[in-house]
Amino acid sequence: MQPYTTPSTTRRALFEASGVLLVTRAPMPAPKPKPGQPGAASDFVQTEPDIFVALLANGDVLAFNGHVDLGTGIRTALGQIVAEELDVPLAAVQVVLGHTGAAPNQGPTIASASIQISAVPLRRAAAQAREFLRARAADKLGVGHDDLLAQNAGFFLKSNPTVRIGYGALLDGEHVELPLAAEVPLKPAGAYRVVGSSTPRVDIPDKATGALVYVHDVRVPGMLHGRVVRPPYVGRDSGDFIGRSLIAVDDRSIRDIRGIVKVVVLGDFVGVVAEREEHAILAARRLKVTWRPHPALPPLSDLEQALRGAPATRRPLKETGDVAAATTQGAALLARTYVWPYQMHASIGPSCAVADCNDETLTVWSGSQNPHVLRIELSKLLQRDESTIEIIRMDVAGCYGRNCADDVCADAALLSRAVGRPVRVQLSRQQEHQWEPKGAAQLMDVKGTIDRAGSLLSYDFVSRYPSNDAPTLALLLTGVVSPAPRLLEMGDRTAVPPYSYPNLRIACDDTPAIVRAAWLRGVS
Repeated sequence: MQPYTTPSTTRRALFEASGVLLVTRAPMPAPKPKPGQPGAASDFVQTEPDIFVALLANGDVLAFNGHVDLGTGIRTALGQIVAEELDVPLAAVQVVLGHTGAAPNQGPTIASASIQISAVPLRRAAAQAREFLRARAADKLGVGHDDLLAQNAGFFLKSNPTVRIGYGALLDGEHVELPLAAEVPLKPAGAYRVVGSSTPRVDIPDKATGALVYVHDVRVPGMLHGRVVRPPYVGRDSGDFIGRSLIAVDDRSIRDIRGIVKVVVLGDFVGVVAEREEHAILAARRLKVTWRPHPALPPLSDLEQALRGAPATRRPLKETGDVAAATTQGAALLARTYVWPYQMHASIGPSCAVADCNDETLTVWSGSQNPHVLRIELSKLLQRDESTIEIIRMDVAGCYGRNCADDVCADAALLSRAVGRPVRVQLSRQQEHQWEPKGAAQLMDVKGTIDRAGSLLSYDFVSRYPSNDAPTLALLLTGVVSPAPRLLEMGDRTAVPPYSYPNLRIACDDTPAIVRAAWLRGVS
């Protein structure tokens, strides 16, 4: 495996390049999550403008999007959109996703928003670059804009197709920057040649041939290997015991293992760093760690009773009429309880990350679903400015929903800071399954009545959904953030029905997490 280096495709490199056309947007902070919704807020604003499209003199096109491809194929789809609007071959477009040093911060990769929302500025940027070059071509050829046909990275004269001028010739070594326009002529759907056509996924060949695309395969010069020792809480991340449970670590228990570099202890965070991976694995298994007793989980074999027995606060969502009266007056009552169990992501490969932390910068090779949000979390954890942190997003064997992909990045960052060298951390299968935020369980009590004419009379729906967004684990273990339960509007998002009932009551019983839980795929 060849060592992996930091990508050269950064904003700074492009702003310093010649023979390039950039479509940019003024620096701005990412949109903040709504109150009560998952996500992290930050006021950080980078110094350089965002770049959406970069057209290089050699005909290559770079397209930048802050979201990441979770196996849904957006790298291919976004490339199609840019190729279509810019009238270049799809093979000429390289889509850069989630790299915080290059891609704009467009918020978390959630809610099927990559195409319907975050692709919009990318599409406009490609169309704007095309129209700028069309104007240049018209001037050079002494013809009108409408006399030119854009195709295959150049313009043809409609009246004489043998006359062609390529995009590279129109740039002629210049450095051009265009602020992203609010209104741009977009190609009509009837003229599409790329979008809407069946296109092979661009990510498959490298994955099939073993190219370096997965974070598990990243190797950097001077890299050490780390492993973490998790507390015996069975994946709980709330209560007064997390961050306060470590009694002692006896590093003498691993003195006979070769190549041990350091044992790192920060609050309840425990990790070992070694020259070789197998020695780090052995050290993590044999390290003697003493924890104080911790509360037992309620028996989850009877999940309904566990959910009902948890403390809860009733939060009304919508009330119409008098549900209680209608329930007693209805001609027929149907009452049901539905229990949705906890679900495990069980990613094909346990989470992995590589971090290189020094006094000036932190670089993390990550499989995060939300690289820009991860940057905020690492900024809190290490108490350093976001401008010094770069997340290089790599593919992983599953991160959709919320597994340990961000947790392991924080682990690697702490261990790298402690030893002053790059550190690779991979969780064990047991750690991944034990500590990943499970898809949250849900308890739903539903009652409905009809009147004697058979019309709907009342609808009563109450849900319990114990989820608290599962903060990045190292923040809890080190005591940087409080383990106090955090209640979020998640399981109630689709609880209110789109139907009209004369008597309606929808409520959510906000319940602290029983085990570490967030979302599996959809949030509700």
